Amino acid sequence: MNNKISLIGKAIQKKFSLFGINKSREITRLVFEISKRDSIDFISVINSIQETKYEKVKNFLLEKRYPKSYAISKKNNFYLPDLDIDDNNKANLNLSKFNPKNVYYTKEVINSHLYNRIKIFYPNSNFVEIENLKNFLKENKFSIQKYNNRKENLFLINEKYDFFKPCPCSKNVKSCAYSILNIGYGCLYECSYCFLQGYQNVAGIILPCNLVDFLSIEKIKPVNNKMFFLPRVGSGEFTDSLIFDDITLFSYDIVKFFKDNKNISFEFKTKSVNIDNLLKIGGQENIVVSWSINTKEMIQENEHCTPQLEERLKAAQKCAKAGYSVGFHFDPVILYSNWKQGYKKTIEEIFDFIDIKYIKWISIGSLRMVSSLKKIIENRFVDNKILDEELLLSYDNKLRYEENTRVKIYKYLVEEIKKKNKDIVVYLCMENSGIWNKIF
Repeated sequence: MNNKISLIGKAIQKKFSLFGINKSREITRLVFEISKRDSIDFISVINSIQETKYEKVKNFLLEKRYPKSYAISKKNNFYLPDLDIDDNNKANLNLSKFNPKNVYYTKEVINSHLYNRIKIFYPNSNFVEIENLKNFLKENKFSIQKYNNRKENLFLINEKYDFFKPCPCSKNVKSCAYSILNIGYGCLYECSYCFLQGYQNVAGIILPCNLVDFLSIEKIKPVNNKMFFLPRVGSGEFTDSLIFDDITLFSYDIVKFFKDNKNISFEFKTKSVNIDNLLKIGGQENIVVSWSINTKEMIQENEHCTPQLEERLKAAQKCAKAGYSVGFHFDPVILYSNWKQGYKKTIEEIFDFIDIKYIKWISIGSLRMVSSLKKIIENRFVDNKILDEELLLSYDNKLRYEENTRVKIYKYLVEEIKKKNKDIVVYLCMENSGIWNKIF
């Protein structure tokens, strides 16, 4: 890949010798993206350019790269960062059981139940005491390659500040008054779109050893929201809610607490099918186990190392029978050639597996990302197709599909869901009030 980018750059410099470094970089990126998306040789793309002046060359390529959005978008909506792809940064997509080589721990966790369970689970790991996580990170430089190897490292700490907080919605989006209970940091799955790969600065998995210290009605104070009847708290922002539950046993304490506090709704948000502990405990209506879902095609292409759709739906079915409410999150919805058929089929499969009376809510959110994530995805998932679509800088400075496209997506999915049950709670994730008003 590095060689191809170099060849494109040299060809651009040869044809447009008067372009400076920055102008050449933008043209190189556009040629690369068009060549990749259309599966054609970059020389053919360059030879199709008849213009010689920079602005005209750029506009020609922008229209070719963004045929649906070009005429209706501002020029600063098109994000054209440097093209810098290192083949050594590719993600490791081999599915393997979590077995950390190193377990880093702070002195204060030694007497905790979780620390002792980890000692039993991983007797061959190298256990290393550290003063604190902050100093450790200062001394160990982070990189994409180290992130790719994060499964090798486990950090056990006592959390002091960030167990409970309001959901950090993007600027100008409509809030659904969600509150977050953080039960870990880092994930073993390799989803091409995951925000953690651009957000996480720790080359490992972090698990808190003092969860029970924060499970008290004095510390958990969620916000009311009429749409959901009860105030909502959930886990799953910085890690999958259940992926480590066989190790941590966090679900036991969480379920017990929220069984005693029926006036709060708690959500385990997951892609995992690690539900044995939940089934043993048994659920209650205010405790929701929800699955992030997608079409079978998009799971195959983008949600690497995760359970397949049918596995997730079977797990949801078991949880419903065990007394839990269930939820589903179409997030992110990804555009591809047969997206309508794919998502319609997924909706049908949900209602084939799950009785409507158990479904608490369904959310919908289209693919979005902070702009810096684009280069990370290019490096870790070189053959990805999600970046081939027309993603533009939006109102919150995130890359999103153009607004009319998002409205089309939401209207279609809401209509298909409501065909199954007109009263089911459906909401949008990370969208502004203007979009909400066009859908509901």
